[in-house]
Amino acid sequence: MKSTVLKLTVTAACLTGAAPAFANLVYQTAAQQTGTGLGAVQTVVTVQDNNVPGGSDNGVESGCSAYNSANPATPLQTCYNSLQGGDNIAGSAGTNTYLLSDIAGLTNAGQLGFVVNISEPGQGNTATLTNLYLALFDLNGNLLDTFSYAGPALDLTDTGGTGQSGTHRFVLDATQAALAAQDCNDLTQCAVGGGIQFGFGTTSGDFETVYVGAFLRNDEGGGGTGGEVPEPASLALLGAGAAALGALRRRNAKK
Repeated sequence: MKSTVLKLTVTAACLTGAAPAFANLVYQTAAQQTGTGLGAVQTVVTVQDNNVPGGSDNGVESGCSAYNSANPATPLQTCYNSLQGGDNIAGSAGTNTYLLSDIAGLTNAGQLGFVVNISEPGQGNTATLTNLYLALFDLNGNLLDTFSYAGPALDLTDTGGTGQSGTHRFVLDATQAALAAQDCNDLTQCAVGGGIQFGFGTTSGDFETVYVGAFLRNDEGGGGTGGEVPEPASLALLGAGAAALGALRRRNAKK
């Protein structure tokens, strides 16, 4: 399973009746972050399946979240892109969707990205990712687009368990970032959900989580240094500092 190439099959079933776009999420490593446990970050999906092949379950850990227009606080567990689902940990800390306007630092839907956190102390500290997608919804619950990881299956390492994450990051490439921005030019009118699936028998430890944030791509300076999009207040402070430094230099030049 670990050598299997990810199969990308778009489901024909969609809330709008039209097939969503199927696009790429790009994997990039980034800096480790502490304090990223459940409730501390904006978690989209939490999954757990401790049954290995031959057990009472099928050995595939999979789960999804979709926007519920009737009750946004209780997301649907509808899956797209052929994910099987069924292993969600429910509750406010486990499975959620978020308005884009509520994501810290997000000024453009193209900045959306996922962090996948692995907690597998009993499975050689890895889990094999076979499917991951980010989904955008309008506030009527219609699916606008899915953006999926399109590479080969990935063995993702447990980098410290619950509350220690950030290294496994998936962001939109430039083309798909532009498409997401077009889909959701008004951040108050879009919500984000998603889904994740792991290879047969590759999970047997604690739960795996996916959380959403605003991130920079490597070509924008996001590689290896955290890569979070600065919040507006931080940008204003940086601008004020730069202006003060420029004024000081001009004053010294006149002396």
